Amino acid sequence: MIDSKIREIQEVLTEVDTLLRERLKALGVESQHVLLAALPNSAGVIRSNVVPQVLSNMAEMLMDIADEAIKSRPKPPLN
Repeated sequence: MIDSKIREIQEVLTEVDTLLRERLKALGVESQHVLLAALPNSAGVIRSNVVPQVLSNMAEMLMDIADEAIKSRPKPPLN
């Protein structure tokens, strides 16, 4: 089901990205941004104005955060 919606989600994120760029430009603000829609099937849709190296660095940071979150979860009791 979600796979059939990916194209629509891409379109929505593109619209949001366009609006964000226009609004920031109107304010005279130059800012890097990353928009990510994380889908239930572990797919992701990204719109961004950052270079690939910045995305790579962010991915590593998110993996570190996820690893720490997993480590800090309470372990279920053994039965």
